[in-house]
Amino acid sequence: MSGHLNELSQAGNSPTVNNISVPGEQYCNEMLPNKDILSSEQTMNCEGPGRVSLCAKDSSDREALHREEETGLEEEKGMELVQLLLESAQTISEGKYDHAAGLVSKCEDLSCQMGNPTQRLGYYISDALKDRIEHESLGMLNNAAKPVLDFAFNIESESDKNEFCSLIAYYNRVLLYVKVIQFTSVQAIIDVVGNEKKIHVIDLGIRSGSHWTVLMEYLAHRSVSSSLPTLELLRITAVGMNAEELRKTGKRLHDLAKSYAIPLSYNMVEIASIEEIKEDLLAVKSGEELAVYAPVVLRSLLYDPVLMDNILSVIKKLRPRIIVNVEIEAQHNSPSFANRFSEVLSHYMAYFDLLDVTLPDRIVLKRVKLEEIITASHIRNIIVYEGKERSVRHVRTDEWRCLFRKAGFREKGFSFQAMYQARLLLREHASGEYYTLEADGHAIIVKWKGTPLFAISAWDGIK
Repeated sequence: MSGHLNELSQAGNSPTVNNISVPGEQYCNEMLPNKDILSSEQTMNCEGPGRVSLCAKDSSDREALHREEETGLEEEKGMELVQLLLESAQTISEGKYDHAAGLVSKCEDLSCQMGNPTQRLGYYISDALKDRIEHESLGMLNNAAKPVLDFAFNIESESDKNEFCSLIAYYNRVLLYVKVIQFTSVQAIIDVVGNEKKIHVIDLGIRSGSHWTVLMEYLAHRSVSSSLPTLELLRITAVGMNAEELRKTGKRLHDLAKSYAIPLSYNMVEIASIEEIKEDLLAVKSGEELAVYAPVVLRSLLYDPVLMDNILSVIKKLRPRIIVNVEIEAQHNSPSFANRFSEVLSHYMAYFDLLDVTLPDRIVLKRVKLEEIITASHIRNIIVYEGKERSVRHVRTDEWRCLFRKAGFREKGFSFQAMYQARLLLREHASGEYYTLEADGHAIIVKWKGTPLFAISAWDGIK
């Protein structure tokens, strides 16, 4: 890795370091007052009849040139920051902690929590690298890590927890990739069990449960068709880590079902971690057609292959007609710290850029707060810890494919309707032009400006 640290390239309008795209927009510097473009001598030369318009044009040209120069400077600083971050990680992996600490200090000087994507990411990564140096130099890599399971329930203050849940709900509404993933996943479930008499959906990470509105709308419209059997029951089993939040979700879903005249049964399963899932907790009954939704939850088992095998075995024994698995499409599970770090930098650079393009400027403080609570916690866990304490682990679709096939599942494709809905959503939103949906076998990869961010796959648990 270190042999490539000095390689810089230019791809289109986005400079790159080691194939990591570096956004070049100005942020922190824009908060500073603009300096005068014209000197006093130039101002004097603009005096007199017929010279005012010429002066204005000259001033405009100079301002444009000044902006271009500042943008170029920002891009250079961004590339320098990325290079320093990579050098810091490499130096840490070599055990040169004093040298690494000096490099990280330089990274901090170039970082800014309120800055552009590169500066913000550098801010959080620099902080994580400092902790890595401290833990590694003291031999504490496998100790004192706070589990990253569900951030809402790691917050002690009730008011802070409510604010967090409000932020999550807001981002689920405004971030386009969330809608694309949820619509695609639910449509895949509708395609398989949507016309059955008794439908049982197990949601392994339900949160607000708003995504099940799509299923209920379909079931409500289905009721007017004489060619389809009458819906006798929709059972939703909600898995989560906080009973109060599960109850609130249940109340919302019951109210929604009532408005659609849908017979709903809502079951709560409160657990401390996904590894506690057992067959009897999920209460699948005879005659129910089962679907399972796993939205970015199974990754927490990647640290222990035995636990992963056990949970997939439990789900397989339930014989689901379909299980939809959503995961972050990245390789953040390498045993090599330097390799893992490079992947983290590339992935989160794209994600921070997505947030910048997608979210309006007026909610910048909300964005910073969410980045600090969730994204920075992910980054810190991946960078600082090893062993069981490194609970945030992401692997690519090929590895998930091996795990599911080993457990006896058969991969399913997504229907034309599911793909149509996803692409329709992209066309209807301004930021949709930056997304692409690409196939990886039967799986769907959601990309932002060419960088893979999420993967959606569907599996048959009967055949």
